[in-house]
Amino acid sequence: MIESKTAIAIFEYESYHQPWFEQFNRAWIEKYFWMEPIDVQVLQHPDEYIIAKGGRILMATYNKAMVGTVALKYAGPGVYEFTKMAVDEKFQGLKIGRALSDAAIQLAKNLGAFKIILYSHTSLKTAIAMYRTLGFREMPVDGPYKRSDIKMELPLNGTINPFDVRKANAKDIDDLLTLGIQTFQDTFAEYNTPENMKLYIEKSFSREQLQQELNEPDAAFFVAFDQDKMVGYARVRKGNSPEGLPSTNALEIERIYVRKTYFGKQLGKVMLDTCIQYAIKNGCPVIWLGVWEFNPRAIAFYQKSGFTKFSEHTFILGRDHQTDWLMMKTL
Repeated sequence: MIESKTAIAIFEYESYHQPWFEQFNRAWIEKYFWMEPIDVQVLQHPDEYIIAKGGRILMATYNKAMVGTVALKYAGPGVYEFTKMAVDEKFQGLKIGRALSDAAIQLAKNLGAFKIILYSHTSLKTAIAMYRTLGFREMPVDGPYKRSDIKMELPLNGTINPFDVRKANAKDIDDLLTLGIQTFQDTFAEYNTPENMKLYIEKSFSREQLQQELNEPDAAFFVAFDQDKMVGYARVRKGNSPEGLPSTNALEIERIYVRKTYFGKQLGKVMLDTCIQYAIKNGCPVIWLGVWEFNPRAIAFYQKSGFTKFSEHTFILGRDHQTDWLMMKTL
């Protein structure tokens, strides 16, 4: 159960809810507009078009009767589209739409989103007024729906992502090598001997090693740009899950690094959110990572993001055997 307000209960969608999801939305769309092909696809196959692509759906009951729904459609790293909200006409005026909206916003925050977007029509004055009270603001329209004449967005945690994040490719190798070496040195050089740093960098940041990592089938590199400058990167991979995790189908965050000059600019959070969204999209219920026990800044960052320690392991830097905390987050 996600939320309960008096007679209203809100919970996450299961496949058997599809008939209600379609019924509520079809009735609303046909009353005010018309069904578009994209509507038919999504309403009849929400597991395929929303859930499997990293989104979530919430359902609402009133005194145990199924009365409404709303969806968060994955739109990109850290961004969800607030869509397919509908309440049974017989139960309107009971603040069910507001309860669904509040629950969806909280769910998006829990998923690490920094922004929610929506598309609507200015003729729906009551809905638009509610969105404005929730903090949504109007933006230029660019959506896929012919019936929409307004786009709105809601910044979460007071920030809008200024960075362009995408998957890395072979053309990024030179920039990745430079950034990887620089950020690793910035993070660990003062705590380790030059010899051990040199040994580790030569082994882990060679062109051959990086090319192999880029080609690994169950892994992904993400790179972040501030305009044309690469300023951060992350690498995730499946497999090699340690004992102590609640699922063997877990995603490891192998690395997250950002330029020192970007500390405090939310870039670390953007990269972490990207990794979390990748895990959700690929059906991984758990995400985990290793962090050096003497890196309190990083440990605090992960704890604030909902990670908890579940074990330890040895990390070899050059010839030095160090201890990493293993931390995990259930999605």
